Amino acid sequence: MRSLTLAALLFAAPALSAPKASDLAKEADKLYKDNKYAEAAEKLQQAYELDPNALYLYNIARAWDQAGELQKSLDTYRQYTSLPAEQTRPDLVKKANLAMDRLRTLVARAEADKQVQAAEKQRLEDEANKARERADAEAEAARLQRDAIAAKDKAAREEADKKAGTRKIAAFAVGGGAVAALGTSLGLALGAQGAKNAYNKATTVEAKEAARGQVQTLAAVTDVMLVVGVAAAVTAIILYPKGGEDPKASVSVALVPLSGGGAFATVGASF
Repeated sequence: MRSLTLAALLFAAPALSAPKASDLAKEADKLYKDNKYAEAAEKLQQAYELDPNALYLYNIARAWDQAGELQKSLDTYRQYTSLPAEQTRPDLVKKANLAMDRLRTLVARAEADKQVQAAEKQRLEDEANKARERADAEAEAARLQRDAIAAKDKAAREEADKKAGTRKIAAFAVGGGAVAALGTSLGLALGAQGAKNAYNKATTVEAKEAARGQVQTLAAVTDVMLVVGVAAAVTAIILYPKGGEDPKASVSVALVPLSGGGAFATVGASF
């Protein structure tokens, strides 16, 4: 360990030094030897305030230097070298100037390192902020995309439901027409069957001709109503939406043979 020469310098102070300042200087010397440099500097500062001896000031600078407080040491050396020449020693002034040259370089380097660290810290903070902003923007974009897809799906479902409702109404209407047409054809077929029975029972030519004409007319109309009913039933089946709300709904068409020939259609509807 480098010697501070506290004993040599402090005890070489003028005999007029205040006793209390001398006691503080002794305490500082002990602290310095125990490697408690900052505490030694503070004790010497108290001694200097009681007795402004330049030797105290020089040793304060050395103690702060050893404590790693470079700026405090540099400032104290400057204070020592700025004193009048009669209060300082030439050899100590020379040492102080050399120490200041070294400390100025170290302080400048430390300040530069501090600025680099501050700049690096700011850069990292800026990058972190930008990353958070990007993450927030991506999350917001994803949310908007989900909302847009949900809205589109909802609109598509509503449009499909609307179209299905319209087709269902049309299917009901056409299906009802099919039932009416086929029901009419059934009635006409029964009428034709009755006319045929009347023809078979007729005993005169005139009666048979009349019954035959009635049978032919009713048969023709029955055929027309049958075709219309079947066409309407098929149209209802086509119109009714597939995969609708009621998958059991159906329309069925069946041909039933008539006695004595011919046939009529029946329609079964379940909606």
